[in-house]
Amino acid sequence: MGNNTNKINRTIKMFSVLSKYGFEDIIARSHIEKIIPKKFINANKKIDKIKSLSVYERIRMVLTDLGPTYIKFGQLFSDRDDVLPQELTLELKKLQNDAGADNLNVKEKLTQEFNINPDDYFEFIDEKPFATASISQVFKAQLKTGEKVVLKIKRENIKEIIEADLLIMKDLSKIIENYNEESKKINLLKIVETFEKSIHNELSFLQELENIERFQRQFKEDDSISVHKTFRQLSNNNILCLEFIDGIKITDTNTLEKEGFNPKEVAIVGYNLYMQQVLDNGYFHADPHPGNIFVTQNGQISFIDFGLMGHLMPSDKECIEDFMQYLIQKDAKKIIATIKKMAITYSIKNEKQLERDIYGIFEIIDTSSLQSLDLGLITKKLKNIFKDNEVEFPDYIYLLMKGIVLIEGIGRKLDPEINVYQIMEPYAIEIVQKKMSLKYNITKSINTFKNVSESFASLPEEVQSLIQKIKNNDLAITHNVTGVFEVKNAIDRLVFAIIISALSVGSSILVMADMPPKIYGIPVLGFVGFLISAVLGLSIAISILKKNR
Repeated sequence: MGNNTNKINRTIKMFSVLSKYGFEDIIARSHIEKIIPKKFINANKKIDKIKSLSVYERIRMVLTDLGPTYIKFGQLFSDRDDVLPQELTLELKKLQNDAGADNLNVKEKLTQEFNINPDDYFEFIDEKPFATASISQVFKAQLKTGEKVVLKIKRENIKEIIEADLLIMKDLSKIIENYNEESKKINLLKIVETFEKSIHNELSFLQELENIERFQRQFKEDDSISVHKTFRQLSNNNILCLEFIDGIKITDTNTLEKEGFNPKEVAIVGYNLYMQQVLDNGYFHADPHPGNIFVTQNGQISFIDFGLMGHLMPSDKECIEDFMQYLIQKDAKKIIATIKKMAITYSIKNEKQLERDIYGIFEIIDTSSLQSLDLGLITKKLKNIFKDNEVEFPDYIYLLMKGIVLIEGIGRKLDPEINVYQIMEPYAIEIVQKKMSLKYNITKSINTFKNVSESFASLPEEVQSLIQKIKNNDLAITHNVTGVFEVKNAIDRLVFAIIISALSVGSSILVMADMPPKIYGIPVLGFVGFLISAVLGLSIAISILKKNR
């Protein structure tokens, strides 16, 4: 009942705001005005000043008035100029999470959440927040131990408001998809569902705590980065207690220089840290805008706000590595194959045209100087290619493209002449070397054989089922079988192929184990295994060639 009441109230609010900014036609077409009191619709109609604004400005103002859910949804689309007009994405980039401060007694809240006397833990707590966002407010404090901390406190009833808004958004996206072909192409409902998952992660402070601690573990040996210390005993799903990061906003070049830091060096360190997050850890900050990155007094880079993180599985990392490798090697066909591998869905109507479009990106790389290589432009071109071919990717791809554009923007601000290619080159070389290494290819062969073996392992059950059906006279075979001899030969070859695969994998394991005795540094048993595999493989190939003749 509560959810329905919240949904109705938020629906009324939505159409009141739409009316306020001159979108009465949407209300009229939806027939929703029949159930909304007229005072909500008429109160703000026909305001000349608002009417003088562009439709894109008014859309931004609607989202701002509707609050956190819609602001964050607008921010999600702010870099999707592949599906929205550029004028609209520019307006959406202006959306801010800043919100007014709620009246909150922090000590009472701490007592309520943790059943403690705050004075036993805190030396002082500021009564006014030093930062406010749509989901939370942040207060400075100091522990009895002398450590400076921040208390990130979730706004009251924010979860209920967001849940009601999500229900409305899903209903609207279904209606829009039924009447608008373009929204079907971009899969609007899927976008809303992805956004729902994202905002739920941001609502979960315990998830954010886990994110911070995982990030800490991955960079614990790296002196170039500083990560929040967490205080679990004073944290739960509504409050986070974190170390206060006293630093300089990364794009504040004047202050950086006054404090003795070289902005160019800061840019290089920042780039490298982000490349490590993506390519080494497979776990990256998904919203690295300038307000979320600071330079501490001792010169370390510090990321804040870990509500939204990108996760890469090993197979995802391999696809991204492949994409980078083929981009550098200018291999359009393999890039297309990698796109197909990464995509959830795609509709490539003209593969030759797609190949030409990718070669267009190679030309941008070739004609740009190393200093002027624009990753933002390349990303935009790729988005347009994906749009033309109706390619839909998993969430991590869009988060990664957004993160790369933001990081590059920060780098250009710090050093307009930064050599992005030079920074990326060592990672690309490392990827190519890894993929050409014996160890990598042996491991890949073992995994392939494992998958094949698992597939064969399921065959006995299928065969048993077939035999049982024959016994019960449930299966009648009325097909004339010819070429029995050929079938027998094919089975013999299959058995040989399995034996060869087993020998190859066993030999690979021996080589990797570095087991003596050795000849020229190569284990003898592994070498013999490979030799036998080669002879058997050659014999099968010769028999096939003879048969074809």
